[in-house]
Amino acid sequence: STRSTVNSNGNGCMSPARSHTIGGPKHGLGTPSTRPREVRGAAGQTFIVWPMSRDVRDCNDIVHKDISIPPAVQVVLDSPPVQRLIELKQLGCAYNAYPCTTHTRKEHSLGVMEVAGQFSTHIQQNQSQLNVSDKDILCLRIAGLCHDLGHGPFSHCYEAFLKAAYKNEKDNPEQYEERNEKFKKQFGVDMLPLPEHYEHEKTSLMMIDSALASAGLEIDWENLDEPLKQIGDGIDREKFGVDLGREKYEPFTSRDWVFIKECIYGEPLDEPDAPTTQLDFVGRGEEKEFLFDVVNNRHSGLDVDKIDYYDRDSLAAFGTSQGSWNVFRREAVIAKGLCPNPLTCFKCKNKEAPEEHLMICYPDKLVSSAMNFFATRMKNHENVYTHKKTKGAELQMVDLLLEADKHFGMLLPTQRDDPFGFPVGKRFDDFTFQRLPLSRAWMFPLLFLRVDDSILSIIENKAIENPSPQLDRLRNLLNDKRRHRVYKRVAEVEIGLVGGEELWAKTEDEIKEELLEEHTDYAGEQARYETDMVLNPDDFIVEKRELHYGRKEHNPVRQMRFTTKHNKADLSNPVEKLPTALEPQNFPMNTPASFLRRTVRIFCRSQKKYELISHVFEDWKFHKIDKMAAPFSKDWKVFSVPEDDEEDDQPDSQPITQPEECSISFSPRKRKDSEDSSRSPIPSGVAKKRLMFRST
Repeated sequence: STRSTVNSNGNGCMSPARSHTIGGPKHGLGTPSTRPREVRGAAGQTFIVWPMSRDVRDCNDIVHKDISIPPAVQVVLDSPPVQRLIELKQLGCAYNAYPCTTHTRKEHSLGVMEVAGQFSTHIQQNQSQLNVSDKDILCLRIAGLCHDLGHGPFSHCYEAFLKAAYKNEKDNPEQYEERNEKFKKQFGVDMLPLPEHYEHEKTSLMMIDSALASAGLEIDWENLDEPLKQIGDGIDREKFGVDLGREKYEPFTSRDWVFIKECIYGEPLDEPDAPTTQLDFVGRGEEKEFLFDVVNNRHSGLDVDKIDYYDRDSLAAFGTSQGSWNVFRREAVIAKGLCPNPLTCFKCKNKEAPEEHLMICYPDKLVSSAMNFFATRMKNHENVYTHKKTKGAELQMVDLLLEADKHFGMLLPTQRDDPFGFPVGKRFDDFTFQRLPLSRAWMFPLLFLRVDDSILSIIENKAIENPSPQLDRLRNLLNDKRRHRVYKRVAEVEIGLVGGEELWAKTEDEIKEELLEEHTDYAGEQARYETDMVLNPDDFIVEKRELHYGRKEHNPVRQMRFTTKHNKADLSNPVEKLPTALEPQNFPMNTPASFLRRTVRIFCRSQKKYELISHVFEDWKFHKIDKMAAPFSKDWKVFSVPEDDEEDDQPDSQPITQPEECSISFSPRKRKDSEDSSRSPIPSGVAKKRLMFRST
């Protein structure tokens, strides 16, 4: 049963007989139910296939303790795209600030798979009238396992790199002339363009196709309710799915795998993941639309993905979890709820009024827990994901990858015609490129399989081998990385939501230009003679940072729907008579007044100019910010008072005090009898200016 020949997979791609297939024995021993068998493909090819294993695998996990892996999930887990996640750090460059945050995307994906299974099993057991099947649960487990397949090296750092590469290629095309000319000479076409916005979820869908292809299977859009299409040696399509016992199976259909993709993407699929752009979900009907929110909740954002990584990341960074979120898994119910996002919901945005959806809801006693859940998001983003050292290391890594992308444009072979390469889906039949730059690695699954955190070592070896002076900056960046010399945060200022709109509307490049103009006034004639007094655009980086609870300035808990104890019995009603859950009206005392914070941070590339940049920033801050009404800033503000008060020089009966360390004194204005103390002290109509103090 072992062959050394190479079979065509029906898509014009050649793949080895079984050297790259997954999930079954490579010999003819065993019972008839486990032996490989020959099947005929649609084009008359002969494939060797075998059933999936029937053993349940268990593993330990630092968060969820025990994780159970069903046989069908094992097939996907052992595929190359999922195994690649071992080489990706979950938190990218955060280990520079928190040494223990070295857990991988595979650990997180296994955790999401487990929580998705427990979550959907709870619904199946407590609301049986919803007809959640074992296959539905299995599909949600696989969606949880595969939801992050599209992440590149150092996770979100790769997305920042692609964004920077798009901008740099647009603003400085001359830096890429040599690379692009070489590409055009070899392949006869221009370099493949980069999208303005990269979505790792779309790449995850591509890698799901790659995982299926490595098992000899493919989604067949023309026969959605039939078992998956057999395109090569691998798993028997008739024996891949739910194990019913007694050597009987309920096989996965193509519709099931479309459902898995939709659960990850959170919206109907479009090209190239579907023959045409879909207007609605295809994988399941409206009676099960709540299943699409388990892994990626499009309504509120509270889903099993976040339940896992809030716990896992907090445990790694702080040594303890920020809260037990198992309560959401235990208390979840399905009820009707009015759409919280009618302007963006694909079902409601073209309707006159928002519709009701079957949604994942919770008892109203969990309003406070939900608020704490989203508060954890903001805390982790501020203290871990965008920590000053994490961000400095990430910005440095982006610069490093940009330099490598310029000079090693043809570094990475795609294995397009490699007979030992894993098979790929038919969507790549017309793909002919044998090499691509790092910034295009996500465009072809066989290349993306080999692009992980180890890419840094490949780049370093290439830089050492090539003595070209053009690589000096790359070598300096690599040396700094080895010495743990990351970019330093020079300064940070918080922009108020009131009064700071004009500044926040400026781009990072516009703020950089203002700083450079401020430098001209600061440096003066001395800059002509001292190199360290000359500030260049490449010496520093401006970053605009937003910290929020998950829905920008909006309260995410308002987008959730809650049931009361009075309609608890109605949750057992048929689907059409389920109760309507409502938006919460009462919030805990610790609910913040604002759910969004904005900051501008300056990071320094050149250590020698740290002090210069700091002084320039303080001058810019004095001229551009300290004279704006920004209530969250920690400095003096200039406000305006009405014309009517120009003649009032009598102080209030309750004088305004100030800290002892403050050396500035002033007299407050007199409040008129007709003036309501609850009104804003700054009505329209400006006459004179008054100094207001906010303690630091």
